[in-house]
Amino acid sequence: MKTTYIALLFASLWPASALANDTPKHDYPTQARVEYAFYCMKQLGGENYDNLYKCSCSIDRIADQIPYEDFVTMDTFARGAKAGGERPEILREGRLAESSRSQFDKIKQRAAEQCLIAGNAPDQRRQQESASLLSRCPRTS
Repeated sequence: MKTTYIALLFASLWPASALANDTPKHDYPTQARVEYAFYCMKQLGGENYDNLYKCSCSIDRIADQIPYEDFVTMDTFARGAKAGGERPEILREGRLAESSRSQFDKIKQRAAEQCLIAGNAPDQRRQQESASLLSRCPRTS
């Protein structure tokens, strides 16, 4: 009886220990992960299970590569590149801004490859729109 109990206890703990090894190297706040996933899903054409899986995988791979503080810095420079006006000029111009964006693009690209995210979101949207239009067309036999 004791042997069975020990075996069951070991078996129940084994999956948890296997999953623990699959956690990202760096710890990011949940809110940051969710915000990234929502933004990523928007870029991929909308909220659905497939995009959620890919985008949550992507932020996990990014977390494997860089600490959260570096992620915040790189993301700030990436988003600031599109900001208008004089104040955010520091986010758009200069070596630090350019190298940060370049490095972040490479990290995101590696994550996209690992998570099977297609290279171009507009192409995905066009394919989805075409499929939607085709499904509405009457079929002739």
